[in-house]
Amino acid sequence: MNESKSNVVVFPRGSRDLAAQRQTKTVPCTQEAIDSLPLDSGDWSVEGVPGLYVRAGSRQKTFRIQRRVGGKLVTRVLGEMSAAQARRAATRLWQTLVPAPPDGRMMLEQAWQRYLDEKPLAAKTKQLYRENLDRYLADWKSRPLEQLGADRAGFRTRILSVSRNHGNAAAASLLRTFRAIYNYQRRINPELPECPTITVDEPRLKPRDWALSDEDLRAWWAAVQKLRPLKRAWWLTALLTGARAGSVSNLKWTDLDFDHRILRFSVAKGGRVYTLPMPERLAAILAEWRNQAPPGEWVFESPVRPGSPLFEQVRDDKRGVVSPHHLRHTMRTRLAEVGATPDLARVALGHSLTGDVSRGYITPHLLVEAVRPLMNAVAERCAAILGWE
Repeated sequence: MNESKSNVVVFPRGSRDLAAQRQTKTVPCTQEAIDSLPLDSGDWSVEGVPGLYVRAGSRQKTFRIQRRVGGKLVTRVLGEMSAAQARRAATRLWQTLVPAPPDGRMMLEQAWQRYLDEKPLAAKTKQLYRENLDRYLADWKSRPLEQLGADRAGFRTRILSVSRNHGNAAAASLLRTFRAIYNYQRRINPELPECPTITVDEPRLKPRDWALSDEDLRAWWAAVQKLRPLKRAWWLTALLTGARAGSVSNLKWTDLDFDHRILRFSVAKGGRVYTLPMPERLAAILAEWRNQAPPGEWVFESPVRPGSPLFEQVRDDKRGVVSPHHLRHTMRTRLAEVGATPDLARVALGHSLTGDVSRGYITPHLLVEAVRPLMNAVAERCAAILGWE
């Protein structure tokens, strides 16, 4: 479609324009509905297509698109065409009728970095967000947000591709991350198109039945006993606290209070520091490990990088060692087994106490002693299963 300056008319905003808009009639965006409009019936707003109007004159019906830009009503004449052609043209041109963004065209990588710089996110969360960009959207880094917002089909195709090739969990994480970053930038530049994440439903994740049964736990313990003392102590700490791998690896001796049987996880998801009662079984294990460990600040110091914590341990299928998150699921299940309430289980696992108004009134560190008998009960249950003395 050839366009010229003569086709673009800028109307200053005025009361007559607003009154005319209030009187505008509407018509569905179908060819049948457009054809049925009586000639000489004036302007009609086309339903479902932002800014699209059709004027039924005395001899023909012509389309135009209108949008307010910087306080002025900008109109672009599309001319005589089919309803389908008008829809496509209006959808494309609607995105062009915008003022320049306040700080120029924002590219995806710039928006991503701005979000990471300005939002108070934990280091682990920032790393995950950056990995999503580098791994799944590397070829989009230099694309403007305006272009991505208008390319709904392309975004949908990308999410479905990630889901197919990398799994629903990866696709869901990417979808949530992109939506947060795009909408954050859209608050700064409201002229951006609607976030393209609306084109695809968030992939459903199946619940993970990861908690270890008694038999699974015994097989796990048989494998862990073959590890050297450093890693064995690490895995036992993960088992008896249910903490995340990063929280366990970053424990310092100053985080442990043996006198009061308390440990403090200073590295946790979302930057939430939390305190946990140390089960008697774990206190004995860590006291014994302290006598064997090399001097230093880290409870689990890396043998290959002195002065640094041990790398987060991962599953080892060959040896029969499951992932640390399996142990976290096991702790949550065992807490339910010994009668923990949902709120106390959340405190024990360092979960956020959100979801209803009453939980906003709970102060987790004041519930440490309420959680202690539950943690000890789980530890004793594990000891009975594993045949510890």
